[in-house]
Amino acid sequence: MRDGATDTLPPPLRVHRAGETSILAEYPDTPAVLAAAAAVRALSPAHLLELVPAERTLLLHGAAPRDVRLFADLLSRLPRAAREESGSGETSIGIVYDGEDLEEVAELLGMSTDALISAHSGATWAVAFGGFAPGFPYLVADDPHEASGPPWEVPRRAEPRTSVPAGAVGLASRYCGIYPRPSPGGWQLIGRSDAPLFDVHREPPALLSPGTRVRFTPQRAASRPTAATAAALARAAREAAAVPARLGLHRGAGPGTSSRPALEILSPGPLTLVEDAGRPGRAAIGVSRSGAFDRGALQRANRAVGNPPGAAGLEILLGPLALRAAAPTVVAVSGAQAPVRIGRGDEEVGDVALPADASREQALALDPGDRIEVGPAADGLRLVLAVRGGITQVRRQDPADDELLEVLGARSRDTLSGLGPDPLQDGDLLLVGPERGLDAVPTVVAPAGTAPDAPEGADGDAVRIPVLIGPRAELLGDEAVEALLGTDWTVRPDSDRVGVRLDGPAMPVPSGAASVPSEPMLPGAVQVPPSGLPVVFGPDHPTTGGYPVIAVVTREGLDRLAQAGPGIRLRFVTTDGDGTRWSPPARR
Repeated sequence: MRDGATDTLPPPLRVHRAGETSILAEYPDTPAVLAAAAAVRALSPAHLLELVPAERTLLLHGAAPRDVRLFADLLSRLPRAAREESGSGETSIGIVYDGEDLEEVAELLGMSTDALISAHSGATWAVAFGGFAPGFPYLVADDPHEASGPPWEVPRRAEPRTSVPAGAVGLASRYCGIYPRPSPGGWQLIGRSDAPLFDVHREPPALLSPGTRVRFTPQRAASRPTAATAAALARAAREAAAVPARLGLHRGAGPGTSSRPALEILSPGPLTLVEDAGRPGRAAIGVSRSGAFDRGALQRANRAVGNPPGAAGLEILLGPLALRAAAPTVVAVSGAQAPVRIGRGDEEVGDVALPADASREQALALDPGDRIEVGPAADGLRLVLAVRGGITQVRRQDPADDELLEVLGARSRDTLSGLGPDPLQDGDLLLVGPERGLDAVPTVVAPAGTAPDAPEGADGDAVRIPVLIGPRAELLGDEAVEALLGTDWTVRPDSDRVGVRLDGPAMPVPSGAASVPSEPMLPGAVQVPPSGLPVVFGPDHPTTGGYPVIAVVTREGLDRLAQAGPGIRLRFVTTDGDGTRWSPPARR
């Protein structure tokens, strides 16, 4: 151990539990957060899956509930580490000042729109930290108190937009940010930019890193990109053109690869995505874990075909999905209750229609030419189809669109960031990896009466969703917690993999709790915007957010939530991770 008391960082102001396996630590300011993050990263503690710094908080996400106490103990005696390298220099970013909220923001700041444009473009901004979405920078004015400019304190919108366009430049709290791609958001929009903020083929992927200084250059809508932006676009184009050769992307299986064609998409249904266990460990650069929404269903389907539990399969929204076998293949279906129909290519064998209770999580052997149709879902929302060997590549009808699926360590489609393969289309061909078991497995039909029970709520009762209260329940107050737990919430039609939006009586939101400094988020976070209508984050959630989180859904609860379609009623029930009830803290 180093000598001297200064070799140990000050402990966090407070530590909150955030879900089953995470803690949220509070610090006095951003430099203290970044110092703690650097020290934790230098120690590289076992079981740490995510380390996410934000304005005044640091999230540590572990693999098991026991990690919560270990992380809290670690932060209380954290040895000081050398600060990590950060971005440097200054970048000019072009902006067209035509945002939907430009006039409202000017009014909030007590100035004209021309004065706002002049002040915003005249300020020098610096990247404090990243998050929310891949490449999203949290920018602060170098000196927000200087006499020549406003303090930039702008509230978030009372109801966040379901979609903010790519390149939108917004203000919230004391920050300026740029949306790298379309996503939900509650920032006040003042303009737009064409800067390429994130590129997986670039190192580092994010254009703007902590410490980088940014100047905004006003442009007309028809203006050419700034020199810095044009250079970045040209570099990105060159790198993108080199990707197929660098990755060995080609039409045939070819030498050096064991992937083989397995299934052709005949009809993808409303939405079919490739999903695996996700890409944990990258939330600090704005990349969420993503992966299958119903992780339990993916694991069970993979187990049925002999795959590792996190192998890539298909996540099917409602269905029906129709496929044709291109080679001897073994598949299994899990998730929502749905029928399966198999049309045999051999006319002497004939077709097979399997009810949900007979086909669920059973290995189904397909011969070349066989057709299989899965769905539509009779009970639930999302089906999962696993293929023996795991999906490794999508061959598109246009060779230029072929996709090797692994991006930043995973094959999942992240609908918020756009990472991973595009949704599947008619004519796509799925390639799979080497088989790990027998060449084929006979269909096993479950005995009558042994099919899995219908999901809770299927009989008209509300689906019970277990949560851990916190980390910001005290900020919102006991009345808000009681409203959360005492209401049957209804799933809204605009829900998706990013967030499940709920309708019901608005929860009471104290005036001082309408927003918080940007904090790390995680799957299952129940965020409460000023409207009082909660949003539960799904696997493709933003990695940071500015509305308080009143509770976090458990992993079991997320699997249930994945199957809750529009109109389904939900009832939150509490646990503290040990099966005991939570009670509000005593008032002081």
